[in-house]
Amino acid sequence: MMMKMEKKFNLKYAASMTGFFGLFASMFSFVSVYLLHNGYDNATIGTVLSFTGILTIIIQTSEADYLDKHPHFRLQDAISINLILVLIGAVILLLTNSNLLILGLIVFIFAFAQASETLLNSMAFIFERFGVEINYGFGRGMGSAAFAVMTMIIGYIVEATTPNLIPVFYLVLAAILLFLVRSYKHPLEQEENLEDVEETLDEMEATDNTLIDFFKRYKRLVVLMVGVICIMFTHTLVNNFFIQIITPIGGNSALMGIAIFIGAIVELPAMLGYQRIESRISANNLLKIAAVFFLAKHVLTFFAPNMFVIYIAQFLQIGGFALIYPACVSYIRAVVSKKDAVKGQSLFTSAIAASSVLGSFVGGILLDELGVPATLIAGVIANMIGLIIIIIATEDKKVRAEQ
Repeated sequence: MMMKMEKKFNLKYAASMTGFFGLFASMFSFVSVYLLHNGYDNATIGTVLSFTGILTIIIQTSEADYLDKHPHFRLQDAISINLILVLIGAVILLLTNSNLLILGLIVFIFAFAQASETLLNSMAFIFERFGVEINYGFGRGMGSAAFAVMTMIIGYIVEATTPNLIPVFYLVLAAILLFLVRSYKHPLEQEENLEDVEETLDEMEATDNTLIDFFKRYKRLVVLMVGVICIMFTHTLVNNFFIQIITPIGGNSALMGIAIFIGAIVELPAMLGYQRIESRISANNLLKIAAVFFLAKHVLTFFAPNMFVIYIAQFLQIGGFALIYPACVSYIRAVVSKKDAVKGQSLFTSAIAASSVLGSFVGGILLDELGVPATLIAGVIANMIGLIIIIIATEDKKVRAEQ
């Protein structure tokens, strides 16, 4: 019975990750296309995405703090609340013609959607407390596949029609994800396990630790996240302003969709087989390997004279983004105690959001003031700094920190 339930939960979790990253692709891969079409410049786009990152950090740290202090409140319900707010925002976005409201809604919708990532990551490990082991790598790999397919589909649709259709994808994909999140029973609702669940909940003591206490306890982890921010800063520069980067070398929305598809689809082998990879190479070493692949990818992007070289650069995602995501989640799981589990995962997604703030804001200004080459050089330098920090800050942790 337990094996059957575990298989069911893994399929449902993978479906949820598929829905989330399909939604994520429709948002962040095409936000520049949508806003440029509606008359906004690069600096404005960068500022909007910066505010998105700031609001995401506020939302996810607040939610993480609340959930760590209230273990009876289900992650599933918190995700559902976020998605309902996304749906409401998407409907308003489709109906409004106000330039200022459009920008505000983009910030609102993107922030609540992105904040759900922390909760989805944490859900995999929260379920373990109820005896349900989730294969995170498989779920995340399916998410990458959804991201790949969705970017290519949307790229062709937008190129053939109009970028004004993009918010429709927000609405449809958020609704699908909400259905997926609500479609399976949480372990709390498995009647045959109610006695065990109550015992587990009693063991899940609420923590009174503040975020400051958390930062003091995990100083090296905080430094490591600075390195991740530097790496993902460059990743943000390329992803959020991809259309601006490839247009001078003959790119368009359809070709951008193909490039993003390549980058996402090559992530699958590493993510699907992550557990096997980590059994041979520790998470801290995988973080270093990922940083090296990121550097190679961004150097190649800088020198790319045409879309073919861009495609080759995107192929290097096989050892870059494909590893850094599950490696960070796994590494944090090892060094952070159970009672700080949600805060730990929130720190990672907050680092991603912070890199989005910096990459979006700085990237928009650099593109308008100095152009594509200078923007990419800034990204390569940041990537090198991130690699150095990750090498210094990681520690060999193969088991979870003391509880």
